[in-house]
Amino acid sequence: MKFLLGGVPLGCDNIGDEAIIACVVRLIRTLVPGAEMTVCTRDRENTARLLAVQTAPLYGFPPDPRLDEFQAFVSGFDAFIWFGATGLSDYPGTALPLLARAQDAGVKTIVWCVGMDDELNPAFFQVRGKRKKLLEALTWLSLGTFDAVAYQEARLRAQARQSIFKTLAKCQLVTVRDPESARELGKCGLDNIIVAADTAILQETATALPLPEIPGVKRCGFCISAQRELKQKDELLELWARLLERPDTRLVLIPMNPKTDRELMGGLAAEVPQQDRIEILDSSDPATVQACASQCRVVVSSRLHLLILASNVHVPVIGIERGSKIRNWLANFHDVPAGTVYNCDFHLLYKRILGFLETSAEHDAANIAPVMAALYHRLNEAADYLKATLLE
Repeated sequence: MKFLLGGVPLGCDNIGDEAIIACVVRLIRTLVPGAEMTVCTRDRENTARLLAVQTAPLYGFPPDPRLDEFQAFVSGFDAFIWFGATGLSDYPGTALPLLARAQDAGVKTIVWCVGMDDELNPAFFQVRGKRKKLLEALTWLSLGTFDAVAYQEARLRAQARQSIFKTLAKCQLVTVRDPESARELGKCGLDNIIVAADTAILQETATALPLPEIPGVKRCGFCISAQRELKQKDELLELWARLLERPDTRLVLIPMNPKTDRELMGGLAAEVPQQDRIEILDSSDPATVQACASQCRVVVSSRLHLLILASNVHVPVIGIERGSKIRNWLANFHDVPAGTVYNCDFHLLYKRILGFLETSAEHDAANIAPVMAALYHRLNEAADYLKATLLE
């Protein structure tokens, strides 16, 4: 059987997305031995080498969507699988047309463990530039009785939700990664949604540890995303300096985008006096990132998938919210973020970090393990539906 996997911007320097596809490929090989898989990615050579799959162009994503070509291409497969990430809210206008073209070609379509925030991507669903000025002028002409900007943005969101319903209602299987995403899809009018988990919980850990083992040292991992940047950079630097006043503490900066996150955090770290106690991971391999997280006593991140990889190795996490996806992940642990990238409570963040640094790793792992076991169970149940759908 031949399956095409796409709808996610792979090969674009997002370690979380690469973790998801590696886990999805491994899962499908377990469910359907001998399956031939083709992955849509911008980094075709490395993806083919690392995953032992065929590759195809990154259909649907600018600058070259190639939707007409995609419909002809996908017709040669038994199923098209849109997998992972937060695409239902981040880029529905990209992935939904791929599903629709596959459906038009008579190909089975599956949505696998995709997430949906409670807010559609502002980049696509907020009015900007000249159009915003024109609408603001219309509001002014109405003497403030008609908010033209709000009306247009609400119209765009309603159209997106209608498109989600129309396309996903024709899919043979729709699974999402958390109950919150299922509720958001329910608002679009969909039912029969299976709640699974993020496939990245299946990520394996590299056997070689990337950081030197130093007796008595407690590492605190950080990832500050360059996407929707943290606004309170001075407060972050004060937090880092305060943590490094503790002689047993080191900071580990773990970029989840090896280019943009590394540039941002490297620049911030250069402003901290204690350079000798700040380590920056230089790896784009998800297994190595997970191994690095395993060497930390706590991980703080505004990137969802570092929180997931740390949880995989039973390391406690603290999230800084950048969309509801981080809040949704922490809800599994009956926890909430320390704030948002726009308004983070650094006093609370410091107290929570100290709490984890001063408790035993065994105690924290014992609390995390049953949560992860429940997520594995959810994912395994969904995998049974996936297998049946692929084979029917």
